[in-house]
Amino acid sequence: MSNVKLKPSEEKIWLKHVTDDYLSDPIPKCTALEYLKKASSERLHHYSINYYGNKVTYADMFRHIDTCANAFYALGVREGDIVSFLTSTIPECIYSLYAINKLGATANTIDPRMDTAAIARMIKASGSKILVVVDVAFFKIADCIDSLGQDKIVVQSATTSLDLIKTIAIKLKVKTNIKYSDKVIRWKTFISGGKGVNAPTAPYVGDRTVCITYTGGTTGVPKGVMLTNDSVNAVSYNFKYAMPYYEPRDRFLGIIPVFTSYGFVCGLHMPLCLGAEFIPIPKFNPYEFGKLVKKYRPNHMISTPAFYEMLMDSKEVKGLDLSFLTTLGSGGDTMNEGLETRLGEFMKEHNIKYPLAQGYGLSEMSAAASFCVNDKYRRGSVGIPSVTTIISAFDPETGEELDYNQNGEICVTGPSMMKGYFNNPEETANVMRTHSDGTVWIHTGDLGYIDEDGFLFIIGRIKRMITRFDGHKVFPLTIENMVSERNEVRNCCVVGVDDRERSQGQYPMVLVELNDGLDKAAVCKAIYEDCNARCEERGRPVAVVALDSIPLTNMGKNDYLTLEKQYKAYDYVSKPY
Repeated sequence: MSNVKLKPSEEKIWLKHVTDDYLSDPIPKCTALEYLKKASSERLHHYSINYYGNKVTYADMFRHIDTCANAFYALGVREGDIVSFLTSTIPECIYSLYAINKLGATANTIDPRMDTAAIARMIKASGSKILVVVDVAFFKIADCIDSLGQDKIVVQSATTSLDLIKTIAIKLKVKTNIKYSDKVIRWKTFISGGKGVNAPTAPYVGDRTVCITYTGGTTGVPKGVMLTNDSVNAVSYNFKYAMPYYEPRDRFLGIIPVFTSYGFVCGLHMPLCLGAEFIPIPKFNPYEFGKLVKKYRPNHMISTPAFYEMLMDSKEVKGLDLSFLTTLGSGGDTMNEGLETRLGEFMKEHNIKYPLAQGYGLSEMSAAASFCVNDKYRRGSVGIPSVTTIISAFDPETGEELDYNQNGEICVTGPSMMKGYFNNPEETANVMRTHSDGTVWIHTGDLGYIDEDGFLFIIGRIKRMITRFDGHKVFPLTIENMVSERNEVRNCCVVGVDDRERSQGQYPMVLVELNDGLDKAAVCKAIYEDCNARCEERGRPVAVVALDSIPLTNMGKNDYLTLEKQYKAYDYVSKPY
């Protein structure tokens, strides 16, 4: 018997928490659309989409997908082509994405909230010849149509799948003023062009790019993440074995935009493959979160920590029995311990059966790598690796794999890994690295550890580390967890401010968003003094400042980059609180 100690990546201790049913059920080798069809074969009469009360069965959804595929084929879309999308989560967008997959083409999905220059750059760089745009975002490209290099621009509308009364009400509110032509065509014109056409189904290629989604771009120009048939299917497969209480016909509230990896894979493909009645929200307003939950009574949903904060404050859910909610999934950003505590209390008060399903993922791993689900929960953890995923911590300097409970850079590998960054081999090589054993790992830039039971804990970002003049490293998340415990604090983040006495180095500074009606100066002073008493000497914040609101990114994450730029030169000596 060997006494050689296995590494965490070899032992995979986390698999003790799951049944071995998946071993006799390998991931199907098929396209994303074929996976969905196979998963739905016995529930074609169930509802797949519930769009503001207008419901579509799985059978009808597949018919719409075939109709869209015929129309795209009529426009000349062929295997290996790229089609750009500047749209939102509406039924026509869903049909189009799967239609593109049927043809063996790639969807280049772009956030319509981006500025025109960025949108134009992403369209032109993709080499696409067809652009699908939602009418309310058309103004973003109206003045640069000729320079985009598109042969056809197909205009979708959020009203196409609505009844007449709702359509009239929306059109009275929204004026689009689109000039249609041979080049810029309506959705109905596009669809009619496919009549009499029978588009072929492209053969399965595992690493064929299904879609290109874009990273947040917080460190520069957003990178195009290439997700494949195998990678997006692996995530749906992983959720199948992570969520045994997920029942067909359960309702899933789709609030994460489909043009992100998180939204496309976890917020669309996964719930449909698990048989959900998908409720798309094309333009999510976090201040109406409670209204949506009360109206649709979803059984499952995923969101970001900041949006859950808004849900708890919603008047629509005050005193409301939320026992219909089975899964409250959280991802996209780290949840501090204070918010986790408050959300846990909120869930108990509202009769939500299972604890918070925190997860961890990144676009480069098709958005999902680990989950806390059902009884697989540990406070402060982002769960155990999914059944096909391997996660471990590595020494950032030596590259050596670390043991349990040792902090290092979190690296991830498995079939949900991206193909690479689109037309960016240098950045691809920087993130996808082949280790000495020949395994390709995604280097996440996150710091954390795996405990002896296989639970993953994230303690911060390497790039968010604050380095003092003496080289000592301060992790913002440690301070954020401490400050967020206070009842007065709604949200907080810690950023680095320049050392005012030396040419290099930074100190941590706390920015807080407080509850209404408080003496901000007094609370900031109390937080400052508490941190001085509880933080290690070299990790004490030099200032605590209250903001009316902490800015969020489009994805609902605290916008650290904006705050770091704004407070980089803050005078903490004269104004510590």
